[in-house]
Amino acid sequence: MKRRRIKFSIQPEGLILNSLVDIALALVIGFIVAIPLFFESGIFVNAPGVAKAEASEVSEIKVNIHLRDDGTILLNEETVTYEQLTELLPELLARSLGRKVIVSTDAEVRYERVIQILDLAKQHGAGELALLREKR
Repeated sequence: MKRRRIKFSIQPEGLILNSLVDIALALVIGFIVAIPLFFESGIFVNAPGVAKAEASEVSEIKVNIHLRDDGTILLNEETVTYEQLTELLPELLARSLGRKVIVSTDAEVRYERVIQILDLAKQHGAGELALLREKR
């Protein structure tokens, strides 16, 4: 008669870390891939650089947009409509070296209008966006 050998599987004591390491590695790779998407989308505004933007080069063309409380838009001190702004903005930015757009508003202008103007400027190729608290 043959003897049967019974094989006992020995379970290790404690946690099995293989699956936890796989999950942690997958999360790290996911964050590495996703982080650039968070930082590269959106509108970036450089408020402290306004003084440098105004004093850097006198001969460079800048786009100064002022939004008034009554809904009018001033483009380089001239009153324009939103449609005229969409036509003139690409022309002004094409002639500008730094592609700087400075936006200022009156006290009671809604943020929606400001973001709309900033988005329009970014769509037409603005390189730098600056916000002023008061019109200068």
